[in-house]
Amino acid sequence: MAGRASWGGVGVLGLVAGAGLLLGVAARRARRINLRGRVVMITGGGRGLGLAIAREFLRRGCRLAICGRDGEVIARATEAFRKRGAEVFGEACDASDPAQVDAFVARVLDRFGTIDVLVNNAGQCFVGPAVELAPEDVETALRNIFWVHYRPTMAVLPHMRSRHFGRIVNITSIGGKVPTPHQAAYAVGKYAATGWSETLSVELAKEGVYVSTITPPPLSNGAPLHVHFNGRVEEEFQWFTRSLTSPSTSTRAERTARVVVDAAEHGDPERAVSFMSWLSARAQGLAPNLMSRVLALVDRRLPPPGQPGQTSRMRLGSEVLANSRDERVRALGAAAIADERRYLPV
Repeated sequence: MAGRASWGGVGVLGLVAGAGLLLGVAARRARRINLRGRVVMITGGGRGLGLAIAREFLRRGCRLAICGRDGEVIARATEAFRKRGAEVFGEACDASDPAQVDAFVARVLDRFGTIDVLVNNAGQCFVGPAVELAPEDVETALRNIFWVHYRPTMAVLPHMRSRHFGRIVNITSIGGKVPTPHQAAYAVGKYAATGWSETLSVELAKEGVYVSTITPPPLSNGAPLHVHFNGRVEEEFQWFTRSLTSPSTSTRAERTARVVVDAAEHGDPERAVSFMSWLSARAQGLAPNLMSRVLALVDRRLPPPGQPGQTSRMRLGSEVLANSRDERVRALGAAAIADERRYLPV
């Protein structure tokens, strides 16, 4: 009798799980929107992942508004898209500056009359030992990771809330879920951005604004050239660049872009991009003590920090590469340059 009761309990749980899955599928279908003709605003949309995301939305028949700090890159991307018949508006804009963001959003609304989808893609990356970070490094990370999500969101939200419609997609990172060693400044910004995005998803759904949090792994798109390194910068450059070229730890920007567009279409609250990023986040949630021990072992294989009380100057990856005579650094840098070329406007 006890055995039958146990199997009966398993059967009930299975039915409940199956019903929950079916309800989830039905709810996702109900949230789905047709993207054709929608106006999509993408920050950091002129190169790298932002460019890949822009290309994917254009394939779905969307109209685009792209911005970024480098006006020349944005101008080239805008011109390249227009030559292919796309309806695109592009302009230089620092997404951490509220005045610039407000002005850009106003011009997008003047141009298109609406903003249906906001993709917060702008951001920077920081690599190096936590103990060598200066206060200004952490402030810089917050400004260029969290505030570049907050400012555009708050500028666009009044418009979306007044319409009771909108999609916001925040590109955070697996670094906003798992405490990766030698990325403390990055984690400060990404954890903040992830928590902000997840909270908005809960609060705004009742107003018809669906917020998606995307947590990709490292991307093989030339990122090391634009990363801020501290500590033993050449050694940091090497391990980080290898992680972006390894199939087991990285993924392509095109794959991430497809996930971003699919999440916007269906209003998904959260999406991982690769199996490893999904698994890492689940392992951190279910067994944080075990993950801490595993990541502490990983940390032992990374470059050692300096003396107590020592801080080190942040350097861009392109600067590290230009000043290095180490053939290993130069070879990795050449591979990063080749990766980046795929995600530059032509």
